[in-house]
Amino acid sequence: MSTMSDALVQPPWPERGLHELVADQAQRTPDRVAVSGSGRTLTYRELVEAVDRVAAALAAAGAGPGRMVAVMIDRSIELPVALLGVLKSGAAFVPVDPAYPPQRQAFMLDDSGAEITLTVSRLAGRTPATHVLTVDDLPAAAAAPTATAIHDGAAYVMYTSGSTGRPKGVAVDHRCLVKGVLVMGAVVRPQPDDVWLAVASASFDPVLVELFLPLVHGNSVVVAGDTQVLDGDALRVLLTTSGATVLQATPLTWRMLLESGWKGPLRVALCGGETLAPPLAAELTARCTEVWNIYGPTETTVWSTAHRVTPFDRRVVPVGRPLPDTTVHILDEAMRPVADGGSGEVWIGGGGVARGYHRRPELTAERFMADPFGPPGSRLYRTGDLGKLCADGALELLGRADHQVKLSGHRVELGEIEICLQEHSSVTGAVAVVRPARAAGEEERLVGYVRVRQGHAFDESALRAHAAIRLPRYMVPSTLVPIGIWPRTPSGKIDRSALPEPPAPTCEIESRPAAGDWDDETTRVLAAIWKELLGVAPPGPQAHFFGLGGHSLQVMRMVGRIRSELGVKINTAQMMLSPTLAEQAALVRGAAAGPSSSD
Repeated sequence: MSTMSDALVQPPWPERGLHELVADQAQRTPDRVAVSGSGRTLTYRELVEAVDRVAAALAAAGAGPGRMVAVMIDRSIELPVALLGVLKSGAAFVPVDPAYPPQRQAFMLDDSGAEITLTVSRLAGRTPATHVLTVDDLPAAAAAPTATAIHDGAAYVMYTSGSTGRPKGVAVDHRCLVKGVLVMGAVVRPQPDDVWLAVASASFDPVLVELFLPLVHGNSVVVAGDTQVLDGDALRVLLTTSGATVLQATPLTWRMLLESGWKGPLRVALCGGETLAPPLAAELTARCTEVWNIYGPTETTVWSTAHRVTPFDRRVVPVGRPLPDTTVHILDEAMRPVADGGSGEVWIGGGGVARGYHRRPELTAERFMADPFGPPGSRLYRTGDLGKLCADGALELLGRADHQVKLSGHRVELGEIEICLQEHSSVTGAVAVVRPARAAGEEERLVGYVRVRQGHAFDESALRAHAAIRLPRYMVPSTLVPIGIWPRTPSGKIDRSALPEPPAPTCEIESRPAAGDWDDETTRVLAAIWKELLGVAPPGPQAHFFGLGGHSLQVMRMVGRIRSELGVKINTAQMMLSPTLAEQAALVRGAAAGPSSSD
């Protein structure tokens, strides 16, 4: 596959760290707004001063080249400050999502070797770390470190789901980081007045593009808050009022925006992280000047290919051609190129290939190999994705060669979920699968099948609680199904395709156990909305919305119904974080009794 010929940015990449490139831009436009969010702003001068404070505090605490610093910060203007501050100190940052369960956070801190954690005052009590620095409460820097980046040294370690039951950290050096950010200039073609709306969390590597590509070009970044990202209406308002011209998001976020009534326009819409369905692509091309379908694993530093979507695109939207300094090969099991038009596994090479997996040499050796098609010393990453080349040379993805899936834009190893379920004392075996959407507008469902140990009862609530303290919410199965005998293939392996369809819950409101549980009018109205959205009525006030197959888009639809039927403005993010019927009824009653929650 040839590289894009019309790129604005071509290698070799500058031998400077990303924090140095942002500082260079600050010299040119010191008074321009660099970052804003939640009613606060930082000019380029203020941004660099804040970065210096962080770098100085880290240096005083012992951070530097070869050291790891955890960054546990939500979506806020402090996030780019913290990431750039770690880079300037010479250390590598390790993003730790504040929403992750404490056990997962503790594992990431221990596995990475991070001895210092950067956070903000409002989250300081939620980190399991011992040495904590709060970005929003640091003294003025006496003297910030002056050391420049070591380009083959680690810039960050980003954790992804692991098939062995524990997350794995992808180690990326400074040179790859600079390439991963700057290369997207070939797609976006930054304009002087561009405003980016940033919606990704720090633990999702596309955040690096949406925060830092604008900042090296003198643009402004508007950081959406956590609650705004979860609420389609709030995100639509922010997208409109911010004057944003560029947005990078997953298909789920784009669907949320469209369902909220967003009409556009945008100069550039970037869609990645999951398959872009043709109907969604058509909706976006009708509202945006440019729509790009983008693809790339964390191991090759954010994005590797891009496809300009047109209103007359094909049946399957391809992910396009390689970005500059990127090569893509379709190989068979013997690492030989397949015939033209044939399918095979996707291997990616070039300047974005990461160093490997942090402290996992055996896994690194399995997935990163010498590039037989490139110059000496170059490497390829084995993605596990299956694909083929279209007649015009664009890459089309065909699924996976293993059990990895994409959920809500996140890469998920089903093996990690299975191992987690098997760790429960009542379970002897578990299999996780993704079931397709049952109807248009719905999402895929993550289903867990379990064999219950003799002498134990199947307790779905206990299993879900067990998973929730170990796994991020998007990795907790929406449905758990007990199974007596595993279906097997002729070779003796579990036949995942033969696993039974999860039975639909049959309980109705009329069969509720105690009439008093439903005496509240708000609960009855909510229960009726649940039944309409989910196709099943909740069996009781402790029914779990996501446990009955609900998903985030349906939460947004429910909020719309609540507003129209009860005249109450309720926060979508709060509803998602309160998934039982009783919790949601309490939120609605509280909103009706007092000032409405902000959108």
